[in-house]
Amino acid sequence: MTEQLATELTLAIAICSAIATACAVIATWRAPTAAAKLAEALRRDAERDYERQKQKVRIFSTLMQERARIYSEDSVRALNLIDVVFNESREVREAWSELFLAFHMTPLQQHVIDERLRRLLAAISTNIGLADGLRNDDLGRVYRPIIQEQEQFIKDIQRRQMLISFQASNAGGASTAQNGLWPPKPD
Repeated sequence: MTEQLATELTLAIAICSAIATACAVIATWRAPTAAAKLAEALRRDAERDYERQKQKVRIFSTLMQERARIYSEDSVRALNLIDVVFNESREVREAWSELFLAFHMTPLQQHVIDERLRRLLAAISTNIGLADGLRNDDLGRVYRPIIQEQEQFIKDIQRRQMLISFQASNAGGASTAQNGLWPPKPD
């Protein structure tokens, strides 16, 4: 009986050894494929995170550069990307929402816009990891030479004059439209 038990034990050990060998063969065969898939997934995630961080820094840089002229085309583009690029950051999106509301106040209050813009910049700087070295006055400090101020003032006056001119010319067209002659007859 001891010999039979020894034979059965040897057989069980041989079966377990065969199973272990088969598992080792399967693991050896599948390991490189699994490792390659894992490495590709990690690379893709890292690339996506890097690209998102790059977009965040680009938005922050644009807003910092244009904070003296927050109505510039570049600023508007950057502001309109915030909801997508910072979709996981509640603080940034709330600060953007408050600034958005300030843009639509009547009458427009520039000091409120400036304060809320600084709050947005602070939230973004925290999100991208720059908050340690930036203070509120750093975010509000803007250098804009007087010549740029004067050029902007001239452009604003020209734009207002053109707008008044267009509105005056459209006032005549509006009276024609009210008389039921729309579209107006060609000259």
